[in-house]
Amino acid sequence: MAQPDFVGQAQHLVSMVDFSSLFSPTTVSTSAAAIGLPSLQVLVSSLLLVTASDMVPFVPCQPLAISMGATLGVWAFPVCVTGQTMAGILAFLASRKAADSQQVQQVLDGLGSQQARDKFQEIRQLGTQDTEEKVLLALVGLRLAPFFPFSAGNYLLGGGTGVGLRPFIIATIFGCLLSNLLSVSIGIGGSELLQSQLP
Repeated sequence: MAQPDFVGQAQHLVSMVDFSSLFSPTTVSTSAAAIGLPSLQVLVSSLLLVTASDMVPFVPCQPLAISMGATLGVWAFPVCVTGQTMAGILAFLASRKAADSQQVQQVLDGLGSQQARDKFQEIRQLGTQDTEEKVLLALVGLRLAPFFPFSAGNYLLGGGTGVGLRPFIIATIFGCLLSNLLSVSIGIGGSELLQSQLP
């Protein structure tokens, strides 16, 4: 019994495919539209919008994430996480560079609740003599705390603590993943609900 010629069959199949059309701009954009991927222009402008808006202290990012979820669908999740993380890193580094204890104290006084100010004073001591694991756990807890504003926290943690960049980035990504999962899901669900109600 003769063995099948797998190599010959594979070469025949490859010769039947027109690879030049697979990667043409028309094919790529058609494939992207088929899976619901927004255009590159929409993704980049949305990313820049999220980054810019999250760099403004005390402006909540959840309404923007919800509206992104309603308009971009599941693609809003990576856009919001990436944009908020970029904003956090930029704000952290800018405040670290221009740290002035008097300015940090003014922002701290504007936090509102005494509980938030007390927690920040505790966090302010982080990074000076603690291990990186303890700092990371404290930062994750702070990122998930509802009383501590996310965008202002970026500036306060950069300018008012000795926290390192690496634990800050890890905690920020973790916090962004959880908060945006909730916000984007609400936006997607609301959009689906409204579309199902329309005739």
